[in-house]
Amino acid sequence: MASFAPVLGIVAKPETKPNGVTAIVRVRGEEEWIEPSLLSIRDFADEIIVLDNKASAKTLESLDQLKGHLGDLLKYKTYHDLNIYQLSNLGLREAQFRWVVRWDADFVAHTNGKGNIRNLRRHLFELDPRRYYLVYLAAVELAGDLSHQFPDLRIRSDGQIHTASRWATYIPVLRRLDVSGVPLPDRILREGSTLKITKESLKVPKFYQILRWHEAIYFHVNVKSAWHTLNRYFWLEWLGQGNFRTYPTLASYTLSQIQDRWGISDPEDAARFFMRHYCQGLDVYDSKLCGSYPELLRPFLERPKYLVQYTDDEIIGRTEIS
Repeated sequence: MASFAPVLGIVAKPETKPNGVTAIVRVRGEEEWIEPSLLSIRDFADEIIVLDNKASAKTLESLDQLKGHLGDLLKYKTYHDLNIYQLSNLGLREAQFRWVVRWDADFVAHTNGKGNIRNLRRHLFELDPRRYYLVYLAAVELAGDLSHQFPDLRIRSDGQIHTASRWATYIPVLRRLDVSGVPLPDRILREGSTLKITKESLKVPKFYQILRWHEAIYFHVNVKSAWHTLNRYFWLEWLGQGNFRTYPTLASYTLSQIQDRWGISDPEDAARFFMRHYCQGLDVYDSKLCGSYPELLRPFLERPKYLVQYTDDEIIGRTEIS
């Protein structure tokens, strides 16, 4: 009922913006999947705002190459001294269109078939322009390599697209979770009963209508180098502990934790140790549940960079092909 407040004149109607889609993409370090990621939304988004938060030289090279494919669709801005919440909210303020989606550089959308992301675009444009909406999006999760997933995290539904407004903002949310209840990737090698993390959450007023798009329209390609995967394991925990004077960077926190918890001082040894345990929790990709791969991922399936290793039908680790 609250979502009809703008129609009744109780709150202001949405800003008069073109009925299009702004995609906000934050990049930092090496983004291995940025090319298929951005190409997959060139017929979905009306502008792609890339926010550079200390991206690697290789990522910047990929962005230069993408300019030839995306043209004026791609807008690049550099901000090296902002935290993730400031960066996301800056992207919200920069958005020129009615709909805003935070699109991570490892999301790859379907560009054909029933999961085609343009189906979502058509649906959004049919919604009442006098009201505000927050739409949750479903995605297929890949891990380890392109042919594996965690059995309890094959489909996730935490992606979001929303009506642009001055009320929508990203905020940190501190949570204490029972380790036994979190997804398998976050239980690996963890000790104790409570996991303290900070998650980034989009806060909107109660007059936003909540909708869900149940068809998986993109893949979260959570398939990265061993060191990147290890750092990602500690990411939300690093934000949750909040002691940024002692650990000013994620890498500094990771290095301290591998020594304290596992007695390993060498980063490469720690990454290999972690990946062995990480991959042992994987299962093969479920095509019946998750459907076909996005077209833009097929070349990578044919020439994979990462391969989960087996011995006697048991996963023993993963290889990285340079």
